This record gives sequence, C-alpha cells and structure tokens, in this order.
Amino acid sequence: MSKHTTIEEVVDEIFQSILATPKRQRRLLSKTFWDKFGFKVRSQERVEEVRKALDQRSLMIRLEDAAFGEEDREKWIILTYIEPKLEPGLGVRTLTQQISPPPDAWFATLEGRLFESEREVEYYFIAPLLEQLGFEEDDFAIGYPVQMYQGVSRVTKEADFVLFNGTERTKEAALLIVEAKKASAGRPLTEDAAGQARAYAMWLTTPYYLVTNGDEVRVYLFRGAVAPDVMLMNFKRSEMRQNWDLFFKTLNKAAVVHRKKELSEMLAPDARNSGG
Repeated sequence: MSKHTTIEEVVDEIFQSILATPKRQRRLLSKTFWDKFGFKVRSQERVEEVRKALDQRSLMIRLEDAAFGEEDREKWIILTYIEPKLEPGLGVRTLTQQISPPPDAWFATLEGRLFESEREVEYYFIAPLLEQLGFEEDDFAIGYPVQMYQGVSRVTKEADFVLFNGTERTKEAALLIVEAKKASAGRPLTEDAAGQARAYAMWLTTPYYLVTNGDEVRVYLFRGAVAPDVMLMNFKRSEMRQNWDLFFKTLNKAAVVHRKKELSEMLAPDARNSGG
C-alpha cells in the first residue's frame, strides 16, 4: 500500500465504486482485493482493520468457504452495500450525497503516470477509471470482436474495451465502448479514432463511447445511426479532478445502464420500421 494511502482511503475507493453499480455490489478476486491495500502479509491485525473499515461503510462481506482474510487468492470476495436504516425524522440520504470523488492520492497517481505504449494506457489509465465508475471484472471484454460491414463486405474488427452489464456478451447488454490510442506527446486525438469507436457503438448500440490516448479524454453520446453524436466532454488527464463530477455522473455504471434502456426504447421504432 502506498505510504500516501490509508486503509480507509482504499475502502472508500471500493465503496464509491460499489455505489456506482446498479446492484450496489462488487465481486473481486481475493488477490485483486488485497493487492489494493499493498499488504505483503495478511496479519490478523490488518485483516481486522480492513473488516472494521468495511463495516463502517455498511459493506457486507461474503465468501464461499473460508474466513475473511484466510481465503485463497483465487477465491471471490463479494461486497454488498446494505443501506443503513435511519431513525424516523432523520431523512433519507441520496446516492448523490453518498458518492464522493476518489482520494487525492488516486488522482495524483493517475496524473503522474508516463505511458510508453497503448497497452500501458489501457492497463494504467483506462482500467483504473472504469473500476472507479463501478464496472467489475465480469463487465470487461478486452479486444472484443465486433462484426460489421465495410461496403458490402462483412468484417470483424477488434474493439479495445467493450463494457457489458455482467457476463452476458450480447448487443442488449453492451454498455460502453472505450478506444485506446498510443500516448504521443503534443499530438491530439484524431477524428479517425472517434470514428472507429463510433462504428463499434453503432453495431453494439452502446449509449456512450470514450476515446483516449492517456493524455486527452473524449466522451461521446451515441444517438443512433442517423442523428449526429454529441461530444460531451473533452479534457486533459491533468484536468481529471475538476472534471470528475460530470465524468462520474455521466459514465458510472448505474447511469449507463439507465441510459442504455432509454436508447434501446428510442431506437426500437427505427428497428421495427426497418424490419429489424
């Protein structure tokens, strides 16, 4: 664990990502979970500190067949947020009030990265962002094959990231396209990069697509095959903190699931009229 990151900050980071999921639940491999804390040894004292921090966030722990902290690294840890019951007259807390930005140490780490390849952009920049947005391991499809037409020819292209709603790999479950480009100092993203991501969004009908080279971030709203798309956000990685509220509000998993439903309903008449 970084000397600048406490157990409480790591748990809060996990907590915020859980709130961004529709089911208020995340499933993490034990090795993924404990690596976040940076522990070389899971001592009883450290395990209890983590358990206490999870309890304070009303996060329930569920394991298959082992005690928390003693499970094998390949076992799943399921964390579920249980809404606390409030006393009468205290009011009801909203999701918006509960969600706060990641800790400063998280932003500092993200901003301080140097990327030497497209793969590093994917691993060190895109993956941490998606996790903060509430997407889980089961949602990720990396290098996902998308079948489409170029002219009259049917071709298969490979999207860098397609985010689905769980393990189902269908058009109906596709939520978000993320296209990664190699980091190039001083060179902005091209329209070709956005066009490539849009083509994937069109065939999978994802409500949003994101394009980044690790320095510049663009977020687009997909509005169907006919209506022009809208670029919702365009900012530098160094500006992530000041843009985080809108970025999170737009692309957290729960919000994207909701928008996918709206887009599907909006495009349904077009599908019927075209015989689809």
